[in-house]
Amino acid sequence: MPDSLTPADFRQLMGQFATGVAVVSVLTESGNEVAAMTINSLVSVSLDPMLVCWNLQNSSSQFALYAGAKRFAVSILAEGQQSLARRYAARGSTALSPADFETGPDGLPVIAGALGHVACRRFAAHAAGDHTLILGQVEGMAQAASALRPLVFFGGRFEEIAP
Repeated sequence: MPDSLTPADFRQLMGQFATGVAVVSVLTESGNEVAAMTINSLVSVSLDPMLVCWNLQNSSSQFALYAGAKRFAVSILAEGQQSLARRYAARGSTALSPADFETGPDGLPVIAGALGHVACRRFAAHAAGDHTLILGQVEGMAQAASALRPLVFFGGRFEEIAP
């Protein structure tokens, strides 16, 4: 790689691409506990079948849990949910607040008050550099009844879209 192409420069450039913010949640193997992590890598992949994809860092302390999860939910965060995004972005943190979650119609934990959720069954996982791409086939979804606005990540910080 030429000296002019550094990971830090790449990260800074890609930070100029505004993304939505979401939380991926799973039930632990016991089925009694919730694990959650903030992502900004969510993308819809296909309509037939309905697929979404998100990126899991290989060095994550919870890699095995998420990479091995057969089902997961993705909650799309709304403006005003920055504290939730920060809480579940903390490295190594497992300090979940039960009040943040409700049980979605598919039995998976989802963020209360989010813009919407998708419940997925793992479709595939693919190694991609220092991350693993997790593809999920959508088995259920819900959208907030009220007109919420999305939480956005841009330039290394959370932003809200002006009306």
